[in-house]
Amino acid sequence: MPVIAQEVFIMAMNLMDEETEDGSYEGYPEEYKKKAWPLLTILQTELLPPSETPTKITNENSTFQLDDQTCLMTVPYGLAAHLLLTEDQNRAAFFNARYDELKRKKPIVTTVIEDAFSIDPIGSLDNDIW
Repeated sequence: MPVIAQEVFIMAMNLMDEETEDGSYEGYPEEYKKKAWPLLTILQTELLPPSETPTKITNENSTFQLDDQTCLMTVPYGLAAHLLLTEDQNRAAFFNARYDELKRKKPIVTTVIEDAFSIDPIGSLDNDIW
């Protein structure tokens, strides 16, 4: 079952320490929700390969085009960083650093590049130079 935006939002709220023990939210959850969906679209777009066209995250039931591990481990940190940017720059910086660290660990998708000009850079270095 694909990860939905509400799950990532709740994880970000937990990271930000906005959820209380009874499951309710402190602070500005509605303000956060209004900001969350466009921010999640931006984060998803950043994490997708350039060859994929992203879909918009428009509400809590929107699904991601990313793998579940990235959605559940990386994206919440990016969302928390963006939501806290104007409120608490120290916490935002912490979450952003963690997001960047996890983003770098994301497996790289390699794409074969077609040589349209039939140039062999290794063969063109003949032994004459060396």
